[in-house]
Amino acid sequence: MKTIPKSLQKTNLPLFLILAFSLLSCSEDGIEPPEISEVVISSSTTDTIVHVMVGNDKVPIYLSIPKDCDKKSLPAVVVMHGSGGMWKDNDPEGGTMSTQNREWRELFDQSCIVGAFVDSYSGRGIAERTGKWEEPPYIFRSSSQFIRPRDANAALALLRKLKFSDGSSVVRTIDVGLIGFSDGGTALFSTLFDTDTTPKDWEWTQSYDGKEYDASDGVLPPEEKPDIGFAGGIFYYGGSSGHGYWGSSPCKSDAMEGNIYNTYAPILYQIPEEDSLTENTLCMFNLLKAKKNNVELNLYPGVGHGFDTDGVEQSYHARENSINWFKNILHMD
Repeated sequence: MKTIPKSLQKTNLPLFLILAFSLLSCSEDGIEPPEISEVVISSSTTDTIVHVMVGNDKVPIYLSIPKDCDKKSLPAVVVMHGSGGMWKDNDPEGGTMSTQNREWRELFDQSCIVGAFVDSYSGRGIAERTGKWEEPPYIFRSSSQFIRPRDANAALALLRKLKFSDGSSVVRTIDVGLIGFSDGGTALFSTLFDTDTTPKDWEWTQSYDGKEYDASDGVLPPEEKPDIGFAGGIFYYGGSSGHGYWGSSPCKSDAMEGNIYNTYAPILYQIPEEDSLTENTLCMFNLLKAKKNNVELNLYPGVGHGFDTDGVEQSYHARENSINWFKNILHMD
């Protein structure tokens, strides 16, 4: 059991707190899932930052606990940031999240939802996904197909080990959702992949600029889905092709047979009409519907990529739809 010292249990300021979680080992199939020790917090804690080890990388997870709610087994949502990273001014040492994340944290507080905001970049030496970090082999270090899903699952495991000092669970085991924006939306999509449906002897590869990359280049298979996974996820304007990771492009005529993706949990798509990624994502949505996957779609006219931060009517309407959807799948009604 790991207990946060009382001297560190502040209610208003976030903390950088490193807990001695087990370092993950590597196997022939990639990175093994995390083994996370029980974490105990005071009932007065509202913000804290916990680091977990994913492979050899120390991943910060900002936990927000609603203060004006009955703090007994609350629902939770894991948040996956976009390509710009999680922190204000790309400064993880400052401990202040970006405006977008802070606004979502307020929405979670108002709805009595625990937030777990996952920083997939700073612990890997990445400020934002630009320049070399957009191309192989560097992009594989924070791949939204096979690395960031491991971060999401580590956050899920952490939430299920989170206890108050009286021994009660902070989070209800089955009521943990997932939300992702842009590259984080792609990570969400990959996290919810149903590994039970992977064809036998499937070769995990990715293609960039006409060149194919495989395991020898650092491409990993997806992590096996947890025994009790996420209740569902909300996908905001991410990419869906995976650079061929799931097989055929969802817009191609052979996608029904050639694309292997299936989701193990429901997904709500929050998609702007005016986004270069929308056509591909609509193809994937229609493909998943044809495969009888549990997916829903809201299409927002007049806005483009990143519209969640635009402060327009569509932004607020989408956030309201998101919270209502979470209330349903997280058994809050």
